[in-house]
Amino acid sequence: MAAKDKHDIMDALLKGSSEDAADEALSLAKLIHRKGGEPEGGRQPVAGSLSPEAETKKTPGSESKKKSTHYISEEIFEDLDDARDKINELVHPRLKSRISKSRIVDQALRMILKDFEEKGEKSHLIKEILKDLRQK
Repeated sequence: MAAKDKHDIMDALLKGSSEDAADEALSLAKLIHRKGGEPEGGRQPVAGSLSPEAETKKTPGSESKKKSTHYISEEIFEDLDDARDKINELVHPRLKSRISKSRIVDQALRMILKDFEEKGEKSHLIKEILKDLRQK
């Protein structure tokens, strides 16, 4: 195919009408994330990509999980590593591989959100947030 006969998807997206752009965006999405079957080269989608499969994770016997990014203080970040190490010392060796920072954060959030649901404005979450805001 001659260079002038090639269809430039990105050029069409940037210069075309919104209807054309939607069609081109769909074509581009299909090209990037092949529907059905394994991606080209046998590689799986990268987490954080446009693929919905990359955003949700489901493991056998567990609920589905969503990838989420939040900022935490450096102190909490380091404390999380320490907590994982200490928990690994307390559990049976065959369970160590299942102890992750994600699991710790998930469980901690379950506990604090349950407390918030039950106690509302008297919950530890509200008390700590207000204390933190007053200090700043």
